[in-house]
Amino acid sequence: MVFVLLQSVGVWAVESGAAGKLDLKLRLKPGQKYGMRIIEEDKISQTIMGRQQDVNHIKATGLRFEVEEVDANSIATIKLTYQTLREKTNSWAGGMEYDSTKPCTAADNPLAQMYTAMMGESFIMKVTPEGKIIGLNGIDEMFLGMAEKIIVAEDKLITKAPPGTCSRNKSNGNTPTEETQKEISAEERAKKRIERINKEYGSREKRIEVVKEMIKKMPNMGEDQFRNMLSNMIMVFPDRPVGIGDSWMAKMILASQSLPIEIDGTCTVKGSKKGVVIVDVSSKRNLDDEAVPIGKARMKIAGSYQGTSEIDEASGWMMRSKANMHFSGEMKMTGMAGNKQMPQGMTVPMSIESLIAVEPMELE
Repeated sequence: MVFVLLQSVGVWAVESGAAGKLDLKLRLKPGQKYGMRIIEEDKISQTIMGRQQDVNHIKATGLRFEVEEVDANSIATIKLTYQTLREKTNSWAGGMEYDSTKPCTAADNPLAQMYTAMMGESFIMKVTPEGKIIGLNGIDEMFLGMAEKIIVAEDKLITKAPPGTCSRNKSNGNTPTEETQKEISAEERAKKRIERINKEYGSREKRIEVVKEMIKKMPNMGEDQFRNMLSNMIMVFPDRPVGIGDSWMAKMILASQSLPIEIDGTCTVKGSKKGVVIVDVSSKRNLDDEAVPIGKARMKIAGSYQGTSEIDEASGWMMRSKANMHFSGEMKMTGMAGNKQMPQGMTVPMSIESLIAVEPMELE
């Protein structure tokens, strides 16, 4: 009877984490594959020159993660491939929508061509056992692949030009002249037009390079934006074993990708059961904290972050997470010479409510 009781106590201790400390680390193996979706919802309200301007934005990005290599220092090389993307924006200026599974519905979205070209493209992430992203490689190559797809799509549109018609010499009513018999087919006309466009750029390769550079300069295509997204999908682990109730500090990106704010967060182990570790993450920011640079402006903002993540204890992989953020403050823009509308600059009151969720998805 005593033996049975001890067994029961032992099982409960392991389930609750009381039997010992948890050594949380990324322990990935080559060949492991994960399908993950990150969903970002933002509600931004700002007042400019007395006029309230609201923006509601949701973006869901589906990614395929494949562990390609784990070196002697346990640093994992992971290939990320874009699988799906859904985005919708409603604002005082209008709305836009995109769904990679229904690209034809986003014809009026200026980003649709770029987003469609992004699907199936990949880049490489290197991450330490502690969850620190130490390198992103292959982004330039990804942009090149996207540019090639965009050029192919443009050329395809050109080939769909209406076919030419043959003119006839109506002087005798029937017989065409030798010149009018030389009808140029739609395919030949399209080919000549494509050749003409390529020549304007110097070559087809240079035309692709120009498009690649345009993609590279897009505000949402910078390396920092990719890193910010991934930081919400990889847990930063402590440098020591931890038990239930133990905490550690970690850098986090708290606001949306359009307004990234780095802050120190507190991670606390709340429980462990059946190989799943529950970690709560919280943070606060005060108005007297250092202003955040946003382009040429600076933002003083305060608020809170509260999230919960489920971590696979065996691999350290984040299985799912959900975080809510509430921030408010003001953005100060400096005056610009020659700008009659705000020569002294402008102060814009602002509030941000954000939800970031990470969830598993089926791989294609």
